[in-house]
Amino acid sequence: MRRALSALQEWLQLRARVREERQFHLDRAAADFRSLGISSRAAKNAAHVRFGNRRNVRMAQRELGGDLRGLAFLFHAHRVLASAWLQPAALLAAISLVFLLSPAPREVIEGLLGQTLQASDRGVVSLAAFPGSGGITQSEFEALRSMTTVTDIERYRTQNVRARALSGVTLAMIEAEVHTRTGNRGLYAAWISGQTKIATGPVKAVWLFIAIYGLFFMQAYVCQPGNWRWLLYGFGVACLHLLASLTAWAFVVQIWNPDGLTFSTLLLAYCVAAMALQCRYWWLDLRQRCPICLDRLVMPLTEGMADRVLLGAAVTESICAYGHGALVESRWARQFRNEITAQ
Repeated sequence: MRRALSALQEWLQLRARVREERQFHLDRAAADFRSLGISSRAAKNAAHVRFGNRRNVRMAQRELGGDLRGLAFLFHAHRVLASAWLQPAALLAAISLVFLLSPAPREVIEGLLGQTLQASDRGVVSLAAFPGSGGITQSEFEALRSMTTVTDIERYRTQNVRARALSGVTLAMIEAEVHTRTGNRGLYAAWISGQTKIATGPVKAVWLFIAIYGLFFMQAYVCQPGNWRWLLYGFGVACLHLLASLTAWAFVVQIWNPDGLTFSTLLLAYCVAAMALQCRYWWLDLRQRCPICLDRLVMPLTEGMADRVLLGAAVTESICAYGHGALVESRWARQFRNEITAQ
C-alpha cells in the first residue's frame, strides 16, 4: 500500500504543478492586461482566452504524466503490482464491495456460516418434500394446518411449509404426525436454523477438495528451509481467495435466486471460470515471489532451448530486486538460491 500511495502522491503533485503553472501565467497575463487600462474582470477573461480552454490543460497533463496513462506508468515504476499487499488488499476490497452492494448482508453472512443468526429461528421447523416428489400440495397443506405438535403454520419459500415447534417436541414426533395427517411418506422436517436462504454448501465442498489437493501439492515445499514466511503468506492469501469466492457466490445467488437446472449450470460455470482462475492466479503469483521479502522477482533471463529435454534445456533465472537471491527454474527443478545465507 505504501507504494500505491507514493505513486498516487507523485501523480497528484504532477497535476498540482500543471495547475500552479497555469495559474501563474494567467495571473501574469491578467496583470499585463490591467496595465493597459482594462478592468480586472475583462483582464481575467482575456487571459483565459489567451491560454485556451481545458483542452490545453489536459494536453499539458498528458505531456507531464498527469493523466490516467501517467498514473498507470507511475504504478509500474513504483512496482505496485509486485507488492505482496496488493492481492490481499484487492480481495478485501472486493469482499467489502459485495457487502455494500448486497440488499441483505445478513443473509450473505448466514450463507457463509451455514446457520441463521436470528434467535427467533431456533425453534422454527421447515416441512418439505424430497426432490422429485412434487412438493407439498394444497390439500396436504390444509392437512398440516391441523397439526398439534407445531403452530404458526405458513408457506415458506416456494413449496415448503414453515411452522414453530412446541416446547419439548422433536423432529421425529413432527415427521410422524406429518406422515399420519397427509399420508405422504416423502415429507420430512428440518430445523430452520440449519437452513439458510443462500446455499453455499456445494461451493464449500469444491473448495474443500481444492484445499486437500493443495495441501498434498504443497508438502514438497514444507521441507525446504527458510520457506515458512512464503508458506504463511500463501496460506493467508488462499484463505482470502476462499472468503472472496464464497462471498461472491452468495451475492450472485442472492441477486439471481436460481433454482433447479439453472443452479447446477451456474455452479458448474462458477467452478470452471471463477474458482479455476483464482487458483491458477494464486499459484502463479506465489511461485514468482521471493521467499524472504515476498516481493515479486524481476529480470527473468532464459538460457537454453525450450524444445530440448536434457542437453541445453531451457533454464530461467529471476532475481530479487532487494538482493535476497535468485530463482532458478528448469524443466526438472525449481530452487531459490539464497544469497544471504550463502555469504
